[in-house]
Amino acid sequence: MLNTTRTSDIRAAVQREIDSVLLDEEGGTGYSLDDPLLTASLNSLLLAQLLLQLEAELGVDPFGEDRSITDVRTVGELIDVYEEAIRAASAEV
Repeated sequence: MLNTTRTSDIRAAVQREIDSVLLDEEGGTGYSLDDPLLTASLNSLLLAQLLLQLEAELGVDPFGEDRSITDVRTVGELIDVYEEAIRAASAEV
C-alpha cells in the first residue's frame, strides 16, 4: 500500500494504472477525470484488469459489501473511491 494518503499520490497511482491498460501502439491515452469509465476506452475486461492492478498497487479493494464498481461512473469518482478506501485502511491501523 502507498505509505502516504496524499491525494496527489493516489491520483497519480490511479492514473498511471489507467494509462497502463489504455496505452495503444503510439503510447497515447485520451481521457479526462470527468469521462465515464466505460467510455474512457475502458471496456469491461480492461476495467477488471485495471481493478486488479490498482489493488496490487494500492493495497486496498474498495469494492466490497458497501460499494460496487457499478456505483462509480467517472475516472474522477474512481480516484475518490480509492482515496476513501486508503484513508479508511489507514485509520484502522
